[in-house]
Amino acid sequence: MQSSAFIFILAMCGADVPTRLEVRTIADRPVIGDIRTISAEGDITLADGTAISAGEWYSIRRAGILPPWPREPHAEFNNGDRIRGSVAGADGDALRLVVTWGGPAEQQLKFALSTLRAVWLRNRPDDIDPHWLTTPRQRDVLVARNGDLAQGALTSIDVSRSQVRFQADGQDRELLLSKVVAIGFNSDLARARRPKGPFYRLTLADGTRISVTSVSFDGRLWTAQSTAKETVKILPDRIVSVDVEQGRVVPLADLKPVMYQYQSQDGESYSWAAHRSAGGQAMKLKAATGELTFDRGLGLHAECTIAYALDGKYRRFETLAGLDAQSGIRGDAVLSIQLDGKEVELPSGGRLTNVAEPLPIKVDVTDAKRLTIMVRQGNGGIVQDHVNLAEARLIP
Repeated sequence: MQSSAFIFILAMCGADVPTRLEVRTIADRPVIGDIRTISAEGDITLADGTAISAGEWYSIRRAGILPPWPREPHAEFNNGDRIRGSVAGADGDALRLVVTWGGPAEQQLKFALSTLRAVWLRNRPDDIDPHWLTTPRQRDVLVARNGDLAQGALTSIDVSRSQVRFQADGQDRELLLSKVVAIGFNSDLARARRPKGPFYRLTLADGTRISVTSVSFDGRLWTAQSTAKETVKILPDRIVSVDVEQGRVVPLADLKPVMYQYQSQDGESYSWAAHRSAGGQAMKLKAATGELTFDRGLGLHAECTIAYALDGKYRRFETLAGLDAQSGIRGDAVLSIQLDGKEVELPSGGRLTNVAEPLPIKVDVTDAKRLTIMVRQGNGGIVQDHVNLAEARLIP
C-alpha cells in the first residue's frame, strides 16, 4: 500500500484543554498530573518538572470512561484496531475511509484490504462476532440488510453510484451499496501490520483503537506515526489512553497457561478467553464512572482454575477484576489467587457481585514460580458468573 501523510484533527483547533492524566509506571508509582511534553523517544515531562523516562512507563490513562468499541460505521483490522468512519470507496487492493472526529474537515484514509478484517457500512448490532466473521473465509463475504450472504472477490465500492462490485464464479456482479450492511474480507489473505518491537495503542474518545509506532506531545498536539508510516496528529482532549504494546510489561492473556481446568456443573463447557469475556463479547466492567470497555485482559467463568509459570521473572501482577457488565449482571463469584500454592489475601475476600465496584488487585510476585487463579461460584450457583480480569498484566 502506498503511504501518504495524513492528519487527524479531532477537536476545534486552538482550544485549550486539560492534559491531566495518570501515568502508570514499572516502579508501581502511578503519577497523576499535567503532561508538559513527551519526546519522540517516549520520555515524559510533567508540568511540575517530574520526568519519567521511556521504558519506565507502560500506560497513560485519562480519568473517566473507557469508551465502547464503535457501533457506528467503522473498519475492523486484523491486528485488533477499530477505526470509526464511513467508506469513501474501494478497489481490489485498498479501501478509503472518511473519518469525522470533531475536527474542522473530513479526513480520508487509505488501507490495504489485506489489513482489514471487516468493514461495517451500517451500525454493528452488538459486540458478538456473527458466524460469517468467526469462520475462515476463502472469499470476501458481503452481508445484505435482509441477512443474505454473497461471496466473491471485492473489486470496487463506488459511493457516487451506490454500487458494490465483486467477482463470483468468474462473473462480474454488483449490489446496491444501500443494501449492504458489512463486508468480511478473505481471511486467507489476511495480514496484520504489527511492528516487531514495542509500539503504542491509542484509544480515542469516539471508540477508535489505533496502533502507532511512535508517539510524542508538544504541549498542544499529540503526534504519532501509524504502522503504515503516516503522520497522525491528535488534540489532547481526544486521547483516552496510550498503552505500550510488546514492551517490558506482559499481558497475562498472551502467555500460554501451564494448566486450565473447568469443573462442569450441567455438562456445559467454558474455556478461558483472551481479550474477551467468557461470553465472547468485549470485556466490560461497571464502575462508578460508568461502563468501561477493555481491550486487554482475561475472561473466565466459575468454576475454573488456570495457572501460569512465572519462573521468578516478574515482580508484580495487577488487574481490575469484576463481573462482566453485560453477560455477568446476574452473577456472583469469588476470585482467589495463589503463589506457589500459598493463598494471597485479596480486597473484599475476592468477592465479585453485580452491585460492587470492580476490585483493583496488585500482587507482589517477586521470586514466585507459579501463579494460580481460581474462580468459584458465590451465591446463586454459576449463572452468569462471567469474570473479567481486565488489563491483567505481569510487571518485570
